[in-house]
Amino acid sequence: MAQKRDFLDDLIDIQSDWQALSNPFSDIAEQLALDPSQRKVFNPADYKEKPFANSNRCLRTASGRDEVCSRCMDVCPVHAITIHKQSVIIGEDCRKCGLCAAACPTETISTRRHMPRQVYDKIARAASAYEQCYVTCTRALKRLPKDNEVVLGCVGSISRDLWFSLLADYDNISVYLPVGICDRCKTTTGEEFYCDAIGTAEEWAQASLGLVADESEMTHELTREYKRSQFMSSAVHSAERLLTRTNPALAGAKAVANKIQAHASRLDQLQRQLESAVGAKTSSNRMRMLTQNRKLMMGALQHDEGLAKYIDLQVPVCDSSKCTMCGECAKVCTPRALDLDMNGRVTVASSYCVSCGACVAVCEEGALSMGPMDVRELVVPDKAAEEARRKKAQAKAEAQKYIEQGKKQLNRAADALEGLSDDGKK
Repeated sequence: MAQKRDFLDDLIDIQSDWQALSNPFSDIAEQLALDPSQRKVFNPADYKEKPFANSNRCLRTASGRDEVCSRCMDVCPVHAITIHKQSVIIGEDCRKCGLCAAACPTETISTRRHMPRQVYDKIARAASAYEQCYVTCTRALKRLPKDNEVVLGCVGSISRDLWFSLLADYDNISVYLPVGICDRCKTTTGEEFYCDAIGTAEEWAQASLGLVADESEMTHELTREYKRSQFMSSAVHSAERLLTRTNPALAGAKAVANKIQAHASRLDQLQRQLESAVGAKTSSNRMRMLTQNRKLMMGALQHDEGLAKYIDLQVPVCDSSKCTMCGECAKVCTPRALDLDMNGRVTVASSYCVSCGACVAVCEEGALSMGPMDVRELVVPDKAAEEARRKKAQAKAEAQKYIEQGKKQLNRAADALEGLSDDGKK
């Protein structure tokens, strides 16, 4: 629902119009004043990055079996990835599209500048400051991006879980891709991958991602909250600016930065709560690994538990009558979600499980199978908040108790007064 305009909005419009009229060629003048060697130009390489691999996380190297997982190799458009014994190797012919990183369930493959939390923060920052945020690729934009345009090597470099967390938290994100742009792209597997990822995320988040095919339809307006924050800071600090370096134009940006920082802090707190509730280590003292994608998904579920019923995930289920305690399932689970204790009991920590199915693939006895996950288990209880709610409910109950006692005493007093009145009449 559109927010009702008020007098402050009118003042903001007047200020913007006056600034545009008083200096109509400011952007052009700034560009001309720059040294030609320092002037920014669009270079697709600035938005791409060759990924690296942490082979210790790879399901295939952990098991030594080719059939366990081949997601990264299947999605690579140029077959630049090879897995030999204990090593994941990314060749020099890599297109730097990032599809392998998005496809890998254990985040074996990643990039330094485009890790899931970094991409989330970048998109969230634009979505918080602008009325619309656009996610696009270098081939679609072909120019320097504006502040609300997030350019990636390929739109497919965003995973399903990351799309879900973004759609659950923001309703003003769109993809900008001109018609036919993917048909002519050499990253031949990108379109199918991002279509599947976005489609699943939309179903889980019960939200829709916008799609813009014509650049003329893109808007670059700041949000109402962002404008008001800047204007109010300017009004309050107008005198202070004469004596200090305070810059009210940064007020809106600071508010957005605080929002992103608060989100990061909540995610870190979430992991601490999870480790406290489930345990950070397995029975064999191996450290569990919570992927960034899963952490972002859980963060979105923390403030909207109702979305859990729309998410379809699976976890391994064990038939103990068939289990021989060989330990292959625990060995192949690099996130350490599956645990096999000394008594032969198999347990799965759903929050850490990435639903890869590797444990099922290596179980020779067929003791493991994939079954539906209760996604509500991804909502980690906040013990501090629960204790606060318990104390509040207790205080409310005690207050109600005193109120009832007061009412009874008042009723007895009223009855006594009424008795005295009746005696007086007699």
